[in-house]
Amino acid sequence: MGKVMESIVNADRVEDLIAVFGSFDENIKRIEDSLSVSIVNRATDLKITGEEEAVYKASRTLEGLLSLASKGEQIDEQRVRYLI
Repeated sequence: MGKVMESIVNADRVEDLIAVFGSFDENIKRIEDSLSVSIVNRATDLKITGEEEAVYKASRTLEGLLSLASKGEQIDEQRVRYLI
């Protein structure tokens, strides 16, 4: 088992977070299940906890999704899977 760590990803706008989370938080659950991490939302911060490599991948995935959301792009299952 690798080193457990946590990382914070910050969203500029709550609207972007809503798009990234998806219906019933399906996108966040997909990232958590795929990478074995825990993602907790605090205001505009997303705290990711898990093994070092998984946390890094989850952070990059969330940053990519937030970037798409800020441009008004639709966040769907295919984009989430692609970024993971």
